[in-house]
Amino acid sequence: MSQPAAKQPDMRTAMPMTAEWIERKRLDLGKTHVNDCLRRAIAGEPGRFYAIEGGHVLGTPFPPAHPVSQWQQYAVVNGTAFAAFIAEPSDVQTSAPGAQTC
Repeated sequence: MSQPAAKQPDMRTAMPMTAEWIERKRLDLGKTHVNDCLRRAIAGEPGRFYAIEGGHVLGTPFPPAHPVSQWQQYAVVNGTAFAAFIAEPSDVQTSAPGAQTC
């Protein structure tokens, strides 16, 4: 007899800082862009969205050659409580696109 599938945690509850950050990014970068990045990252595409919070991970890490990669590594090595990264729309460029760590 097969075991029932383990229920996935509600990510808004498990990752409240991430959920709040995503909502702010929807206002800053546009709902369409943010939702597209989330959908693509959850499907496994790197370089779109990645978040770490309280032992939970959501999305797919940015590739090693991407400038955000160093910030991801810093967050993991230093055990930050929260880190989130999202691709910027192509017309916005920053040194650490959409990154935030705590």
